[in-house]
Amino acid sequence: MKPLIGIASLFCLLVNMIFWSSLLFLFALLRLIIPSRGWKKLWTSATVLLGEACIACNSSWIKILHRPSIIITGMENLKKDHWYIATSNHQSWGDIFVLQKITNKKVPLLRFFMKDVLKWIPIVSIVGWSLDMPFLKRYSKEQVEKNPSLRGKDLEQMKKAFKRLETNPGTVLSFAEGTRFTQLKHDDQQSPFKNLLRPKAGGIGIALSTMPFITTLLDFSISYESKTKSFWDFLCGRMSVISIKIRVIEIPKNLLGNNYSKEKGFRDDLKDWLYEIWEAKEEFLNSA
Repeated sequence: MKPLIGIASLFCLLVNMIFWSSLLFLFALLRLIIPSRGWKKLWTSATVLLGEACIACNSSWIKILHRPSIIITGMENLKKDHWYIATSNHQSWGDIFVLQKITNKKVPLLRFFMKDVLKWIPIVSIVGWSLDMPFLKRYSKEQVEKNPSLRGKDLEQMKKAFKRLETNPGTVLSFAEGTRFTQLKHDDQQSPFKNLLRPKAGGIGIALSTMPFITTLLDFSISYESKTKSFWDFLCGRMSVISIKIRVIEIPKNLLGNNYSKEKGFRDDLKDWLYEIWEAKEEFLNSA
């Protein structure tokens, strides 16, 4: 039975994404016709409404096929017209659909940090471009040493991406672990946390450096009852018993108005702050 649910879920997902990504692409093109701020704001608002409709349709087939049981704490403090930077632990591609489902129309539309390689996937690239999601191409220390001109390129990309978000409130989400949790990755990192990888400050740090109007962090902690968490497990409905804790955290003033690429003290303070958040997240995951 579960594989049939997985096939049905995949079919619904593909049909839904093809339909809404086509409309998003059209609306995003209309946004480019006139280079005025008012016109851009109008069509950005329209693309956000389409994005929310797409999420609502995904949430509908998830509700019908998976019949999820989701226990959430912390929803009462969310605001639809507020700017947020957000983070979450990351265990599966299913995390994206869960986060979209619980936040849709309760906070400004989630924009995820997208790996640059994903822009070659047609539907993902259309949705990402239409909804102004930042595609980031990160450079390793070795690449920068070999080609110093690459230094600071990621910051330039972020500035361009976030410039497009200034017209409407948004929620920019960075999976601070940088990758999905596996026991192998956990052991390779020698992570001090039982259920988490080490948090990386880069995405959040660059966002804070380039978006000074963000002063609030949303921290999502997701716990699945299922021991297996592949995307196929999600599509089959095996990850439908979920506990989620949301924390609305005011960002300390010493972490605002800094330059992540140039100020080591800021990077160190941000890393320490994230580790404190991860300690609270670990406590929740241990008790869930």
